[in-house]
Amino acid sequence: MAQIAIIGNGPSRHLYTPFKGDVCVCNIPQLQVPYDYISIVDTKALKYVATQQLKFDKPILTTEDTARQMKNSKIKTEIQPLFKEKLMNSAATAAYYFTEHYDTIWLYGCDALWSNNTNSHQDILIPRPTRNRNLHNQWREKWKRVWETGKNFVIVCPKDTEAVDYGKNITWNRSKT
Repeated sequence: MAQIAIIGNGPSRHLYTPFKGDVCVCNIPQLQVPYDYISIVDTKALKYVATQQLKFDKPILTTEDTARQMKNSKIKTEIQPLFKEKLMNSAATAAYYFTEHYDTIWLYGCDALWSNNTNSHQDILIPRPTRNRNLHNQWREKWKRVWETGKNFVIVCPKDTEAVDYGKNITWNRSKT
């Protein structure tokens, strides 16, 4: 069974541990982990890549619209507009796309799936205005489309996390520490 880990930018992303499968990081890679893909659906993040002249060994996956907006930028990494649509954030968008290619999708650093925490490590690089207090619910609404694909998902979370019932194809993997 093919599996992939998607590493979001939430506080729990540090729970990622290498496993046998592909890895997709979201936005500007900040963790020192081997990865196969980068998911970026936000033009602010791609503008950061261009202005900082960052170059990555792996392709940046994005939407056609975002790729079109960035067409004349001087991004030094291959951009592949594979995502049909943006589901509000890079992790949900990537997860939805990867359901076409993988049987099991592991999710790390997606804290808004069980809490109202929408903090992102990307904010260190790309300052943003204060997020809407209800943003976690908006994100969860978009995740419903991902869950409905029927693929298997493993949400990796802190040990004391209370599970949310997203369906029978969702497993909660709590850390031991």
